[in-house]
Amino acid sequence: MRTTSHFIALMRLFLLCLTVMMLCGHAGYAQTDTSARFDKRYYESYPDHITTRLFLSRKYSSPTIINNSGKDVRYMPNTKLNLGVGATYGWFTLNLAYGFDFMNKGEDVRGKTKYLDLQSHVYARKWNFDLLGQFYTGFYLYPKGTASSSEDWYTRPDLKVAHMGFAAYHIVNWQRFSYRAAMLQNEWQRKSAGSLLLGAEVYYGNIHADSSFIPSSVSADEKLKGVERIRYATIGPGIGYAYTVVVGEHFYATGSVTGTLSLNIARQWNDERHSISKGTLQGGWFYRLGIGYNSSRTNISVSWVNNDFHTRFDGGRYLLRTGNVRFNMAYRIKAGPKLLHRLRFLSMNK
Repeated sequence: MRTTSHFIALMRLFLLCLTVMMLCGHAGYAQTDTSARFDKRYYESYPDHITTRLFLSRKYSSPTIINNSGKDVRYMPNTKLNLGVGATYGWFTLNLAYGFDFMNKGEDVRGKTKYLDLQSHVYARKWNFDLLGQFYTGFYLYPKGTASSSEDWYTRPDLKVAHMGFAAYHIVNWQRFSYRAAMLQNEWQRKSAGSLLLGAEVYYGNIHADSSFIPSSVSADEKLKGVERIRYATIGPGIGYAYTVVVGEHFYATGSVTGTLSLNIARQWNDERHSISKGTLQGGWFYRLGIGYNSSRTNISVSWVNNDFHTRFDGGRYLLRTGNVRFNMAYRIKAGPKLLHRLRFLSMNK
């Protein structure tokens, strides 16, 4: 009962933080682009342009059991390669994508994955926000042949993952460093610059299956054998750094990492319906990478966003790695006065 009350209290805190962060983010947008006086020697913004894009993307959510006395067990989803189109104006982005069959032939040998992956990455002038809602059913073991007597893929159609979270980080040197140039393609970073990142992250989720996460043919610590469900909630502060290297004004590489030290409350169940609860201080990591070519009109780039979430128990720990890899071809189009007037509420960029 005491552990349940801890979960309820942490979930209430989760919802409160989520509401406050979103309200603060909305309030932060209530400034025009002209009020955010960034240094134009370092990057250019295009408040009267709409950034259009054609892209390829693949999302993922991969649970791994890191085993203290045996082989790590890594599950992968069989997600599709998607072709999409999108547009960005100010802080608002709308992307639509679909995994066409001709782009995903021969994928059925790794089983089927049903998933709803909602990832929203909002890059305001002084803040960036990440909102995650990921729901996956059906995985396979990686590499090929793991837990199998043949060279076939070992599939787990019964394995399910639900992971929700929110992260908010202040970009301290926003006057000279632009996240948008690499991640949204609607700005142009012309000189190298970096920034300290300060913020917080909060997550809740569970992973469960009809039988043990670890197949009987894979050696494992006794404390991990038979575990078929975990549930977790975590909240904590984070700090990180982002930097863009620019070569010849047009070619760039952007990288950032943030780390958290969070209060984590988790519970695991085994096949005998026994459960163990544990509260720990746990670290986590958020990575971003963007490499490409940028100019006043065109952007061609590859971008990657990845979140590593950890939950520790005696005998090992659970790693949930989620993210999105994209190839982008973007072009900025100058909007007319009438359209700009209709879109003015999206130009709140501070």
